Amino acid sequence: MFSIRQVVPAMIVLATAAAVPVRAQAPMEIVVNIPAGRLDVHQGGERIRSYPVSVGTAGHATPTGAAGVRRMVWNPSWTPPDSPWARDERPAAPGWNNPMGRVKIHLFEDYYVHGTPARNERYLGRPASHGCIRMRNADVMELARLVLAADGAGVSDATLDQLAANPGRTREMGLSGRVRVRIEYRLAELEQDSVALHPDVYGRAGDRYADRVRQELTALGQDATVVEQMAIRRSPGTALRIARSGPAPIRQVPGVTAPAAVEVVAVLR
Repeated sequence: MFSIRQVVPAMIVLATAAAVPVRAQAPMEIVVNIPAGRLDVHQGGERIRSYPVSVGTAGHATPTGAAGVRRMVWNPSWTPPDSPWARDERPAAPGWNNPMGRVKIHLFEDYYVHGTPARNERYLGRPASHGCIRMRNADVMELARLVLAADGAGVSDATLDQLAANPGRTREMGLSGRVRVRIEYRLAELEQDSVALHPDVYGRAGDRYADRVRQELTALGQDATVVEQMAIRRSPGTALRIARSGPAPIRQVPGVTAPAAVEVVAVLR
């Protein structure tokens, strides 16, 4: 593993984008929030897709950072890495049961966004990988098409249809780096009418979860008094969505006490 030097906000730039074909679409950015277990696709300033993902476990943490997408492999094979966790693993041919799934999208070093066999889909939305970002195979193939179109890579729909229909056919593609991927660690997120609070899956806030959430909400321009109103002192065991304002009734959530002025509208799964 390696550490990424933090640059505002938590970025590394691996390469300078090459000239982009005029047929490329509006700029695209892929944003992964580790505690939320979610990957969002933004294009032209609008969120156009959201997918559940599995990030690395605490022992194999997914690093924060950013990169331009410059390489993609459809129907990849897999060679076990030189790591203790993989010492009993065997190479896998391309296909639905390959650990990399149907597509892998290179980020930085040995970290990828990639598909995963159906047996691992039950873990989506929570940490389960060895550092990479896992998606459903159907989702990662859809994402790959979106990335290629936004990049202007010049790969035809017919070619992609053939690759999707033939799991054993491998093809590597070079991209311009125009599509950016940003991986973040945010415990608090603002929705249209609510605040989402996520578990501190890597324990980075320690016993200062409330302080971390308060700082994040303040940075987002949101009134942070919800932290005091909810008597939040430690990381919740599961994510919460809290209405920004509204009267009782209140859904009681274990470990969190809420006054009548704050409504817990959902426990996120």
